[in-house]
Amino acid sequence: MHTSFQVLESLIQEEYPLIACESPLQERVRLLTHITQFCENIGKKCYLWNLAEDTIKELSFSTKALTTTEFKAYTPKPKQNKEDYFDVLNFWREYQESGILIIENIYPWIKENSPEETDFFLMSELIKSSLINLKLYNQNTGKIALLLGATADISSDIAALIPVWKQDLPDISEIISSLTSARILPPEYTDTDYLAVANAGTGLYISDMFSLLQKVGKTTDFRNLEEVTQSLLKQKIQLLNRLYDIEFLPPPKIELGGLELMQQSFKKFKRLLTPRAKQYNLRVPKGIMLVGPPGTGKSHSAKACSQNMGIPLIMVDWGNFRSFGNQAEIKLERLLKLADRLSQIILYFDDFDKGFAGDDDLAKRLAGKLLTWMQERTSDVLVIASVNRMEWLPPELTRAGRFDYIYKVDIPNNGERHTILRLNCARFDRRFRNGGDPWTEDEWRRIIKATNRCVGAELQTIVERAASTIFCEQITENTYNEGILPPLELTIEALLEERRQINPLAIREADRVESMRNKADAQGLPSSPIDESRFATGNIEIFG
Repeated sequence: MHTSFQVLESLIQEEYPLIACESPLQERVRLLTHITQFCENIGKKCYLWNLAEDTIKELSFSTKALTTTEFKAYTPKPKQNKEDYFDVLNFWREYQESGILIIENIYPWIKENSPEETDFFLMSELIKSSLINLKLYNQNTGKIALLLGATADISSDIAALIPVWKQDLPDISEIISSLTSARILPPEYTDTDYLAVANAGTGLYISDMFSLLQKVGKTTDFRNLEEVTQSLLKQKIQLLNRLYDIEFLPPPKIELGGLELMQQSFKKFKRLLTPRAKQYNLRVPKGIMLVGPPGTGKSHSAKACSQNMGIPLIMVDWGNFRSFGNQAEIKLERLLKLADRLSQIILYFDDFDKGFAGDDDLAKRLAGKLLTWMQERTSDVLVIASVNRMEWLPPELTRAGRFDYIYKVDIPNNGERHTILRLNCARFDRRFRNGGDPWTEDEWRRIIKATNRCVGAELQTIVERAASTIFCEQITENTYNEGILPPLELTIEALLEERRQINPLAIREADRVESMRNKADAQGLPSSPIDESRFATGNIEIFG
């Protein structure tokens, strides 16, 4: 089993004087424990320094726990000047014994694009010079300085001098090994049981997984494997949503009105996830772009893709990355690593074009990082991006080999509006369920004609508002009969009244919407076949 820890061990054994280590804060104790145990195995002393204590602690591992003792060879300088806070760097350069010193809290001072304020700049340059000296004087001395932090952001002028190790998310085998060693789960668990728990926890760091399992154990009997995995999965989703600022959705159960051509493609992509497809060197597309005016159902289509393929969906607002400023690239990199580890998922970027509206350097860097990942990835992640305005996107994003399929998600035609209205009516009026339809064809023609150029979101709103109005007018608190809800019956008149109170976007902003549709039509594949329903345009007088 090859783990990210083994990569770090190799760097230590090669005795690089400086090693930059990036590890999340929740993994700190576990990482320190692993490094300490490894140092004991190879006969090296291991020490720890950080700003909070301003002393050096010698680390050791005994009675299954990490312990620290005062390292008396180091006496901190009195803090008369700012540079005295990092005198530990000079001490480690001059110290005569070999060993490993783990140094925390140093990355803010050596990162790229640090503040230009004079005092900070001078302090930053002093620390970088001290690190260069460590690299120079500690060569072949057996002394190693590990720079530890949650983000290994290093200024480009010294980055070439320091190898960087980043702690990866654990794979299945590493999770199973850690679970076995920790003995959290019952002894009667089989290899298959361990695999089920590991699959439920994939995408988490080991420390987070242990923490969630302890939480699960308070309410769930570990002997009930199905409850354990379901509870762990639920806890994992909540944690990932918070950590990565995403919406993680298991394959939803939804109904999508229309867009049959696109849905057929989604079903084809599902077969490309199978082992048989891999034997033929086939894989899912690198990316799918959904282009069209707002409200036409692009986000809903991504959920339909998740349903058709039977894999989870991660929904991300691409424009939000801009709000992270200098952390935007780091946030994106971590999200892409999460997607790679989860593998068979859909990564959906909503409002993809808005992130490029400013045409600034940050947008270009984010696009470059995403494109590089899409080009080089080996996981089965399917990227879907929704776009309103393709002209805002960099040309390199839309060329073949990046987004393999571009679909135009258009204003629904007559047959699709009929389907969308029926699906939404069924949410409130039981007469529409299980294939039921209480309205005549003439009644349907009235509402389909009235809702011309309405998009899916507007049709949903019309039905919801009509249902609310009927409820308030007809359903009272006294109409219950032994717990049976009285029927709520929608009417064509109620829908037409709500339609009169809505000015559809495609009419209100006709020029802009038509511009979006025309550009999408020039570059995208149709997502719907020609309307051949009984409500097709040829059968309805739109302007009569």
